[in-house]
Amino acid sequence: MKIFLAAASLVLGLTACSGAAGAGGTVTADSNGALPVTIGYTALGAGYSDLYTAQDYGIFAKHGLNVKLNRLNDSSQLVAGLASNSVQIGVGVAADTAAAIMKGADLKYVAMSEPHYNLEMWASPDVKSVAELKGKKVAITSPGSESDFGLTALLEANGLKREDVTAVFVKGVPAEVAALGSGAVSAILTQPPNGTESREKGAHRLAALSNMPFPLGAYTVQSKYLQNNREVVKRFVAAEAEALQYIRSHKDETVKSIQKYSGVKSTELASYAYDFFLDVWAKTPVVDEKVIKQAFDEAAENAKTTPPSDIAKYIDNSLATS
Repeated sequence: MKIFLAAASLVLGLTACSGAAGAGGTVTADSNGALPVTIGYTALGAGYSDLYTAQDYGIFAKHGLNVKLNRLNDSSQLVAGLASNSVQIGVGVAADTAAAIMKGADLKYVAMSEPHYNLEMWASPDVKSVAELKGKKVAITSPGSESDFGLTALLEANGLKREDVTAVFVKGVPAEVAALGSGAVSAILTQPPNGTESREKGAHRLAALSNMPFPLGAYTVQSKYLQNNREVVKRFVAAEAEALQYIRSHKDETVKSIQKYSGVKSTELASYAYDFFLDVWAKTPVVDEKVIKQAFDEAAENAKTTPPSDIAKYIDNSLATS
């Protein structure tokens, strides 16, 4: 019995140190004194270079965090990951978390890294303008993803309606590139550098959405987790602020991280992505209330309901401004 109790205590101790203390539990420092946290992100590409570089170049460690990065298959898994505590901080399309909040999820926005679309449209050589996509197929990842919203926004900005094209959901960026290369679709909508690879097969860039506001890169936590682990989130936001500055002043290092996490071997493509994202990345992690309002408006429109009148209560910028 003593052996059993000792083993059970060891397991419980390791569980607490790993951060898996339950959705609202308080985590404890590991053997090195760092606070453990798992961060879930929802897309393959250069967009989350703030996370990549913070992990690779010791920024998280500097702020006393032991971070595990967990790439989720798509944005629909973000809320589920937060609810199950498989991730404690999640980043992705804010409309997804806004929709969950409107259904009763108790979530808070605590930081933002990308307040603009980070997408490009690449098309086959015969398509010379967005208007020429009418009646054609466009590959995007999944329903509710950034590319799903982005396709609608791009079409409307060019005088088209969503129903003017056929959206083909293919789940992943590699499948998008393959579909364009095979001629199965006429265009794709992705973030660089992954989608940029399609130019090697004769595609050309038809449009960039980096000048269009969009609630992307929204870092979200469960309110109960924030209440019980405010120090963890405070350290994360401080690390995020440093990372956003780091990527702007350390191109070579950021390019290496883009290659590592995106799987793109070409330094030229990774450098291209870096230059593109300079217009997308925020300069501070402060959550833009106007952009989050856009997220609630989009979520409400999709659900055919009314967005909340006061969204400030779902945002905690005190961590970024303290």
